[in-house]
Amino acid sequence: MDPSGDGFMFYKEGILSGLCGMELMHAMLIVGYDQDPDGTKHWIVKNSWGEGWGEKGYIRMLRGTSIQGVCNMYGHSNFPLKSPETKNVEL
Repeated sequence: MDPSGDGFMFYKEGILSGLCGMELMHAMLIVGYDQDPDGTKHWIVKNSWGEGWGEKGYIRMLRGTSIQGVCNMYGHSNFPLKSPETKNVEL
C-alpha cells in the first residue's frame, strides 16, 4: 500500500478514507474488520511503526470502496490458502 500523504502519515483516530497515494511501497497486515454504528464498514489494519502511531499501532481503513482500496491497499495483496484435505493443528 502507499503510506504517503498527510492523512496516513499523521493518522491518529477514526476511519481513514483517503488522503494518501496509490503506489506500492509499504506492507501492512489486515487483522480484522468491523462496522461503526452509523454503518461505515472498515478494515482493522496493523502497521509496523509501533504503538506511538495511529490507534496504538493500528489504523481503521474504509472498506468496500474501489478495486484498489484506500491507499492502494488491494494493489498487491497476499493471503494464506488451506486445502480442505489439510488437517487443523491445535497448539
